[in-house]
Amino acid sequence: HALTAILAIAASHAVMVSVMALTPVHMQDHGSALKIIGLTISLHIAGMFALSPLMGWLSDRWGAGRTILLGQSILLLATFVAGTSGHSEAQIMVGLTLLGIGWSASVIAGAAMLSASLETSVRPVVQGFSDLSMNLAGAFGGLLAGVVVATSGYGTLNAAAAVLTLPVIA
Repeated sequence: HALTAILAIAASHAVMVSVMALTPVHMQDHGSALKIIGLTISLHIAGMFALSPLMGWLSDRWGAGRTILLGQSILLLATFVAGTSGHSEAQIMVGLTLLGIGWSASVIAGAAMLSASLETSVRPVVQGFSDLSMNLAGAFGGLLAGVVVATSGYGTLNAAAAVLTLPVIA
């Protein structure tokens, strides 16, 4: 379960960072006002953290594995909604809010699964490795996102990010 948890956390973070990092650029390219871009990112961040207690409760009540799958499903929906948004500010706001919610479900349930699967003596080291993996995945996701958007567009970025959910789902 520890490897599954680390994969879920790292992949979810890569999906979230890659899409979130380039959304303001995409919106600005399509003429969105700075206020709308700021609101979109604010809704995304609210999606990441506002439902955290609910995600913890779901993970305890429903099981971490099921909550991770819920999170991955929401990430898939988010990348579809954002990736097909075109010029629609409302659609991209929905997509980014869903992106935050999917990240929250996956990361919180992944952390719960990881903690539950480890002996107390190794927990700090493995959790540190999980944090490192998550942050490296986010860094690479953000770095590659710019290249993908520059060469193939925002829709392609979302499609590529969606692919990262498949190993977790499997």
